[in-house]
Amino acid sequence: MIANLDEARQKARILYDRGNYDMAQKMYQPLAQSGDAEAQYYLGETLLLRSYDYENAMIWWRKAADQGHAGAQSNLGYMLTSGLGIEPNHGEAMKLFRLAANKGHAEAQYNLGAMYDLGMSVRQSHEEAASWFAQAAENGSEPAKAILAYMYAHGEGVTRNLGKAKDLYFEAAENGEVNAQYNLGIMYENGDGVAKDNAQAAFWFQQAAELGHPDAQFCAATMYEEGIGIPKNLEIAAKLYAMAVRNGSAEAQTCLGALYAKGEGVQQDFAQAARLFRPAAEGGHARAQNNLGALYDQGLGVDQNDAAAARWFRAAADQGHPTAQFNLGQLLRKGLGVEQDLIAAHAWATLAADSGNQGGMILRSGMNEVMTREDIDKARKLAKELRVKVRAGKEEG
Repeated sequence: MIANLDEARQKARILYDRGNYDMAQKMYQPLAQSGDAEAQYYLGETLLLRSYDYENAMIWWRKAADQGHAGAQSNLGYMLTSGLGIEPNHGEAMKLFRLAANKGHAEAQYNLGAMYDLGMSVRQSHEEAASWFAQAAENGSEPAKAILAYMYAHGEGVTRNLGKAKDLYFEAAENGEVNAQYNLGIMYENGDGVAKDNAQAAFWFQQAAELGHPDAQFCAATMYEEGIGIPKNLEIAAKLYAMAVRNGSAEAQTCLGALYAKGEGVQQDFAQAARLFRPAAEGGHARAQNNLGALYDQGLGVDQNDAAAARWFRAAADQGHPTAQFNLGQLLRKGLGVEQDLIAAHAWATLAADSGNQGGMILRSGMNEVMTREDIDKARKLAKELRVKVRAGKEEG
């Protein structure tokens, strides 16, 4: 037996809390080997944090879990769901989460709730998920507060209650929970359950943006770009868009590309704009498709190419983008990049005009003066067909 077990534990824990995992591991090793469950748990933690040694960490967590240590049971459960260092086994993970959850372990309660929410190795039940999230929230889990707030906001597994959603989001947001900060910003932006307040929305979006939330980075950027709830600042908008781009936001790629094309907040660079538009366009983002088409149309940042312009305008037009519909109509009217087709040009101009696009209205009006009544009737018929096609595409998307 090790003399002064409590004192040895205390010294090891101080080292662990200070981030001195090397020394903590050396102190926990003999304690763990003597069978102390708490030491076995922390030895596993130090092995993971110090050298990413999943295999040996799990060996010690298993020993601690077998003695009923809730933290070790929860950690093992997580490893079994994620497949880190072991073959995934959701059924075994659920058993371990339940053991720890029944002891009041907040993280295990959260993870058990997530398994019910997703239907992992158990029949999906949002009600059961909400119950476990609520217990985890009461035990201080900020992610549980955030997801429970979401469930109250959407009436998922609980009766919809925007007031409770707001309170839970606020509590978690104040404690640095990034998803809660973002969703609280959305509530203030939309006026859901709270008085609409763009300044509060901007504040919470910025908080989440600083923690790396890509949607929050995008939302904060748009507010800086447009001066909504915060003084307009295109330089900050560009920086936030760039952060969101690095985190995979196609919308941010499009918006940042537009700033480069206009030279707003950044030095004008059409080639960089094209580089940003392209992946978003290839991913199906209509605004990026139209903008990339415009660069090809004008030969800005890319070699001038009417066929490429027409191809991208059509891709965006098919998704209902009014400016792209007008642009495609222009090319069809002139026969640039596509075979000249006045009937199709008139039809696309009509769709653009229906959405309030001034260019579409002018183009259609001008074509009415040079087309025969028979061709105009054909164009109107085609416009109806295109309208149905575009609407169906939106519904599928």
